[in-house]
Amino acid sequence: MRAPLLSGWLLLSLLSCMPAVHAVEITGMSDFPTLLGRYAPGGDCHRQPRIVIDAAGMGFEVEGRNERVARLEYAASYGGNFYEGSSQWFFPFGRDGAYPVLMTFNADEKAGVLTVTPHDEGFAGGPPLSPRNRALVAGSPYLRCR
Repeated sequence: MRAPLLSGWLLLSLLSCMPAVHAVEITGMSDFPTLLGRYAPGGDCHRQPRIVIDAAGMGFEVEGRNERVARLEYAASYGGNFYEGSSQWFFPFGRDGAYPVLMTFNADEKAGVLTVTPHDEGFAGGPPLSPRNRALVAGSPYLRCR
């Protein structure tokens, strides 16, 4: 009987040591001037999907449709308490506690590289990716347009 209790305490101890990730809701991207610009697969803005980051927020052009997002979540501590790199993380389509995709700017510590990966959608047990999100993930990685 002691083994399950010990295992439970060990699990609880390990979970309490994990860093908490905090996201804050923001409006627009004016506080992130180094991220502003146009992004496309391979940096070729003749290709889609295209993503535009400006002071007002984010714009997405997927299969000829345009969508704007002004309110989004900035994952301020996604890299951990002592992270000092250049990557920055955003959830553009969050609602009701679900965040279907994660956008990583300066991915792999490379300026001008943007990746879009599934977050709550498309993972084990979660709902499948929507067509828009599937296209955004498929176009990744993005580079700032030349």
